[in-house]
Amino acid sequence: MGDNKGISLVIVLFVTTIVLLLGTTLLNMSTSEYLMGCYARDYTAAYYLAEGGIQKALSILKENPDYRGETGWERLGEGQYKIKVSQEPGTNIVTIASTGKINEAEVLISVKADVYVEIDEESNFDPPQAIVQIHVLSWDYEGPI
Repeated sequence: MGDNKGISLVIVLFVTTIVLLLGTTLLNMSTSEYLMGCYARDYTAAYYLAEGGIQKALSILKENPDYRGETGWERLGEGQYKIKVSQEPGTNIVTIASTGKINEAEVLISVKADVYVEIDEESNFDPPQAIVQIHVLSWDYEGPI
């Protein structure tokens, strides 16, 4: 019996070390999962902010087909977006670039669209009505998968 004096202390220290290691591992895993969830949420929100910017630019072009330019950052909810509309020289094709941003997440959507304006000469309006048609040719996404 005299030989087993310190064995209880060794067992308690060993079990405590195992429990602490398991607790630290679980805490690390849950923190990582939480951060990944936050990143996924932010990038999803940034994507939809950028898509909203594209829709706004298309709406502006429908009202004013000659619009070319860039907006500054516009707030929407917790995030923000900006749009840039430029034209390819010698064509009716415009490029719309919209960036959505929330926290550290930033997503860019680029759209190429053909803007066609037809004047309705047969209308009874003075000046005649312009019929604006916008055909989206491509839709590209830059951001995480």
